[in-house]
Amino acid sequence: MSYQAQEDTGVPIQFNSDQISELSERIQDLSTRKANFADRLIVLIAGVPGSGKSTVAYNVCKALNSQQLKTEVLPQDGFHYYREELGKFDNPEEAIERRGAPFTFNSRAFLNLISKLNDPTNKNIDILAPSFDHKLKDPVEEDIQISADTKVIIIEGNYVLLKDPIWSEISHIADDTWYVEASSEEVRLDRIIKRHLAAGIASTVEDARARAMGSDQLNASYIVENSQTPNVIVKN
Repeated sequence: MSYQAQEDTGVPIQFNSDQISELSERIQDLSTRKANFADRLIVLIAGVPGSGKSTVAYNVCKALNSQQLKTEVLPQDGFHYYREELGKFDNPEEAIERRGAPFTFNSRAFLNLISKLNDPTNKNIDILAPSFDHKLKDPVEEDIQISADTKVIIIEGNYVLLKDPIWSEISHIADDTWYVEASSEEVRLDRIIKRHLAAGIASTVEDARARAMGSDQLNASYIVENSQTPNVIVKN
């Protein structure tokens, strides 16, 4: 069950993204509260596109590893449906155009892997997970290794706190839930535009901006309207 917010009020605790020490201390504290910390600890980090959740996840991961608490980050991106799979959807044109929306991810496979990571009978084995190659524009199977000695797994992605069927089951497994908010809409959009250009998703600033204001904005609105209340809000 998720780590309760301060004094069990249900109100998220707030941090700034530069409070990496405090955020990592929270996870360390949680590790002492969990009855069987021989099992893996799972922390979810959600947020809209461009919020900075990946940066927060990797910064906290680095801090915990420096303190000898073996931590890995598992991105949601590896669970995109392959382009070949999207081509077999009832409306393949829509699926390809909206790639990155919740329905274009294999949420069941994602949930199954997280359940496997959380299963105490698997705590002494390495588990492999897919990554996502932006050049190939498809997942790469078994590209991320969660080793047997990993104590903390930070799972980051846009949709890990959705209320939707299947997605909502992920938070039931997690020990803590975080939501990252960008400092401003301008900063968030600028990050997305630069990301699209760097990944080759768009060839011009105009195309990148159009995508950011189109499909990405639809996804962002959906996340805001349909996500569960987190234990922690990180202002980035």
